Amino acid sequence: MFATKRTALSDGHCNLSQILLQNKIDVAFVHEPYTIQNKVVGFSKCFKIYTSGKDRIRSAIITNNTDMDVIAITQASHENAILTEIIYEDLKFYGASLYLPIDRDIEQNLGTIEEIIRLTKGEGLLLALDSNARSKIWSDICTNARGRIMEEYIITRDFIIMNSDSDVPTFESSRGHSLIDVTLCNNKLAQKIRGWSCGEKVSCADHNIILFEIDSWTYGSKTTQHKGKRYHTNAERWGTFTQNLTKNLKQKFNCLDDISDGTECDNEISKKIKLHPDTDQVLQKFNSVITAACDTTFQVKRFTNQNAKKRSVPWWTNDLTLLRK
Repeated sequence: MFATKRTALSDGHCNLSQILLQNKIDVAFVHEPYTIQNKVVGFSKCFKIYTSGKDRIRSAIITNNTDMDVIAITQASHENAILTEIIYEDLKFYGASLYLPIDRDIEQNLGTIEEIIRLTKGEGLLLALDSNARSKIWSDICTNARGRIMEEYIITRDFIIMNSDSDVPTFESSRGHSLIDVTLCNNKLAQKIRGWSCGEKVSCADHNIILFEIDSWTYGSKTTQHKGKRYHTNAERWGTFTQNLTKNLKQKFNCLDDISDGTECDNEISKKIKLHPDTDQVLQKFNSVITAACDTTFQVKRFTNQNAKKRSVPWWTNDLTLLRK
C-alpha cells in the first residue's frame, strides 16, 4: 500500500488540506472545490493541484507526495473532469475525478468516460464520481432515472463498484441525503483497493469524505486476470436472463413446475438449501445455473493480450505522454 498512506476521494474540501497533512494522504479526488477566478485555493505550495478548462472548475486532483509521478492527461480533461497518470513505487494507474452535472443529460458525461477508457488502454483505472445519480446498487435507498443509466453503463463496461454497504450517506444537506458519490475501478486495479469508508473524517461541506487505500506493491505477478467466461450484458436482456435463471433454478433444485411467483420459488429453494448437507455442492449448483443462464442470454466476450510493460523514467514529460496517446 502507500506505506501508511491513503488515497482519498473527498468532497468535504473546506478542511481538506488539514486532513491531507494530518493523515498523510497522498491523493485527493475533489469535486466542486473552492475557487477564486477559476483557480483552486486553500492549499499551500506543498500540494500539487491538477485541473483543466477555463470555466468553473468542478473537478480536481490534489497530491501530497513528492515521490509520486503524476501527469495530467488533457485529452479527456475539462472543467468537470480531470484524468491523471499516477506512478508510485511498483504501482501505476490512471485516476480521474469526474463531476456529472445534474442539469445535463448523463449520456453526455458518459462520453467523457468512454474517452478515458480509450486513452488508458486497459491499464489500472480509478474513477471518483460525483454522479448526481441514485441507485440501490451502491447502497442508496432508491434508484432514479440517472441511476438506471449509470447501472447499465457500469455493467456493460465491467466496472467494479468499490462503495461498501454503509448507513452513512455521501451527501447530506438541509434538502435531504443520498449516496451519489461512486468509486469505480476496473478489474486490474480492484484487487489493490481496500478499506473503503465514508464519513470517518468530519467534513464541513455537504459531501462526506470518502477514504480508501491502494497497495503500491504487487502480489507476485503484475496482474491477475479473470480466467473464466465474461459476457457482454445490457439492460434489454436482463428480463430474459431472469426468466432463464428462474427456469434453471427450478430444474436444478427440483421445484414444482406450477410455481410462477418469484417469492414462492425463492422460499422453496431456501428451504432446500437449509436441508442440504453439502454446502460445496449447493455452490456448484448455483454456479452451473448462473453460467447456463448467461450462456443462453448473453454473448461471450473475447480477450486480447495487453501485457506490454511500461515504465516511468526521469526524462518522461507531459508532452511525451500526450504524443503517446
